Amino acid sequence: MSELISFGAGVNSTAMTILLVNEGWRGPIMFADTGCEWPETYCFAEMFARDWLAPRAMRITVLDGAYRAQASGRDERTLIGYCEGYAVTPFAGSRWCTQGWKSEPMRHWADAQGITEQLVGIAADEAHRQRELRYPLVERGITRADCIRIIEAEGLPVPQKSGCYICPFQRIGQWRDLYYRHPELFERAARLEELSSARRGVQAHIRVGGEMTLRQMQARFERQTALFDEGEWDSLLRYKPCVCGV
Repeated sequence: MSELISFGAGVNSTAMTILLVNEGWRGPIMFADTGCEWPETYCFAEMFARDWLAPRAMRITVLDGAYRAQASGRDERTLIGYCEGYAVTPFAGSRWCTQGWKSEPMRHWADAQGITEQLVGIAADEAHRQRELRYPLVERGITRADCIRIIEAEGLPVPQKSGCYICPFQRIGQWRDLYYRHPELFERAARLEELSSARRGVQAHIRVGGEMTLRQMQARFERQTALFDEGEWDSLLRYKPCVCGV
């Protein structure tokens, strides 16, 4: 086997995995763990491995901090632990966080196993994101909407968008959901932004655009909450509580 599946536990990579496994593919399925993913992502990955892959005699191999340190000499800390240690925030321009915590560990593992191709879950309607890897969904003309149908056809819950909870590309709605679903993680992110600002002597912004700090977002969310009762506000959240253990 000269290929591996790069699994992120989001909609696209899950649908791609289902599609390939149902076609008879039996290669490695790799998850590069930054230690900084949304809790819902970890929950879904665990459920998918247990309830869908295991009955097919397959599993997910996790590349964690210990692997990063052993394989490439990278820092063993989680992504946010590293950022806190150096008082830096992820930088959208260079994407050093993606390189160090996802791309490099995957490449090192592939090289050590003699694997030459990584299969990545980019859908046909996102084909502009392609690089020099293989994209089975693009090759088959499968869109994100198709991916959702593939997942639902297996009786699985549709996962939320995967990614780190300190990703600079998160939209304000995602930060709002983090604040209400996981206030302790939002607080950690806000403190990181403040720590980086203090080190640099200028205001740091985790989110691309930088029109608001996380503390300013927090104040905005709290003002908005006063306009709705608890049930109404819950219905507005983009990401729902994890249901994968049900």
